Amino acid sequence: MTKEEFLDELRSSLFGNVSAKVINDNLNYYENFIDTQLRKGRSMDEVLEELGSPRLIAKTITDTAPGEERRTVDDYPDNKNDEDDNSFIMPWWMIIAVVFAVMLVIYLIFSLASLVLPVLIILGVVFFVVKVLTKGR
Repeated sequence: MTKEEFLDELRSSLFGNVSAKVINDNLNYYENFIDTQLRKGRSMDEVLEELGSPRLIAKTITDTAPGEERRTVDDYPDNKNDEDDNSFIMPWWMIIAVVFAVMLVIYLIFSLASLVLPVLIILGVVFFVVKVLTKGR
């Protein structure tokens, strides 16, 4: 990993979780730290290994930033991990569409029933009368 990759990963891990000032302050700090260690003769691999994961650093910064509103990845719908969350929130327009569709289906069922039911009643009465009249024979 290069210094730029480290700083980019740190920036993206902090983005949305802390203010821009906290992000810039920490990016400047880690950039200066890396540059100072390189000037002391250490290799980039040694310095980055000592620092550890930029994501873990970002988590620590987020958890300890004074006065920062604590946000998690769940506060940002675009960043949700679908494997961890099986919930689904329907938008308002979809709820209206579903309610409309259900009402339409109910209307069609009752309309069809109102057309077919009189015919079924007449056929039932005729069948009953025929059955009663032919029973005596």
